[in-house]
Amino acid sequence: MMQKLNRKNTEIVEELLPQIEKFIESRETYIKALEKTIELLKREIEFKSKTTTDFKDSIDEILLIQRLATKISTSLNYEDIVTELIELTRQIIPVIDCNVYIYDDEKRKFTKLSSRGSEYLDEVMETYIEDGIIDYVLREKRSIVLPDINSFEERNFIVVPLILRNEGIGVYLVHTSKKQMEFTNQILLLLSILANQTAVAVENSRNYNALLKTTEELKLTQAQMIQAAKLAAVGELAGGIAHEINNPLQILLGHIQLIQLGRDLPKRIEIVKEQVEKISQIVRRLLNFSRKVPEDFKLEPVNINFAIQEMITFMSYQFKYNDIELTLKLDPALPLVYGNKIYLQQVFLNLMINAKDAMPEGGKLVIETKLENGNVIIKFSDTGVGIPDDIKDKIFEPFFTTKGAKGTGLGLSISRWIVRKHNGEIKVESQQDKGSTFIIILPLNPEQQI
Repeated sequence: MMQKLNRKNTEIVEELLPQIEKFIESRETYIKALEKTIELLKREIEFKSKTTTDFKDSIDEILLIQRLATKISTSLNYEDIVTELIELTRQIIPVIDCNVYIYDDEKRKFTKLSSRGSEYLDEVMETYIEDGIIDYVLREKRSIVLPDINSFEERNFIVVPLILRNEGIGVYLVHTSKKQMEFTNQILLLLSILANQTAVAVENSRNYNALLKTTEELKLTQAQMIQAAKLAAVGELAGGIAHEINNPLQILLGHIQLIQLGRDLPKRIEIVKEQVEKISQIVRRLLNFSRKVPEDFKLEPVNINFAIQEMITFMSYQFKYNDIELTLKLDPALPLVYGNKIYLQQVFLNLMINAKDAMPEGGKLVIETKLENGNVIIKFSDTGVGIPDDIKDKIFEPFFTTKGAKGTGLGLSISRWIVRKHNGEIKVESQQDKGSTFIIILPLNPEQQI
């Protein structure tokens, strides 16, 4: 019975063995497939992790570039630009020393953009120039890494070209402890981008400094032109000024002669004092007016009526001599305005002289001041020859004159420039053979009203 049972079990096992073997084989296949799947998943996770890291690094690099660009846009100082460049470079690689060297066309050599940097760095720069390395970097427009042969440790120099409009204008020389094998194209590319941003900053700074220089030269030229016009006016008024001084001098001389004759007059001291004071005022006003024009355009409270009356002092004899009747309609309540008295008086004198020249046979000049719509209005109206319609648009142009060799053609041009510097306007109304009216409009800022 037992033998029969064992035989039956053996037959069952033999019958199931192929199925068991097949199951084991399938299980091994499944395990291998599962292991392969796990490996693929691990690789995909690593790839995604690396992609995320690379993306983060790219964002960091963009932020670095943006930071430098922001710094450049707000600073035009070489030291500030280089300081920011070095700070950003330290976030990319370790920095021992560095500086930017720009080629100076006038001096025909490279000069340091910043006062920082060691003598050793300058010596290395000179060596690279002599060896043609700098020329190669600028010509090829590519960064190179060179070993520091004078160091016992592994140190390197990075020479990065500064490119502007496809032209090399200098190099960024960096001394670093980073090993040469650790440099990647990505690092060199980022340094190149930073260097090129610096090149743009250098040009902006140069343009700004050139603009400042041009502005200063323009200020000087304008001041010289105004001074020349003032002196020309003083020269034209010399006869009248001499007459104004001569009158009190004659009175003084007469009193001196009376004193010599032993004749005494009451209040003689007061009379002498009055005449001396009159001469003193004329000389003082002349000195104040003819002194050098300041290059800076400083504003201060100005009494327009008083400024006009001071100029009339110089013109009163000219008006009498040329049979010109002067009428003043000055608003006594006219507020003080913020302006430059010296410059404004030049305008007033120019217009008085022009009015006198426009009335060679005599006539009438009316000077009026008033406050209108928040502006100070100043009018000079004459009964002279007037201005032909075909030249009205030209009279404010530099060097345009109808006076021939007698005129410089600068009076009205300078006057318009001065009025515009006061944010004002000057215009003319004229009819030929009937006279002209020059109107000056000076804005009165309520916040500055005195």
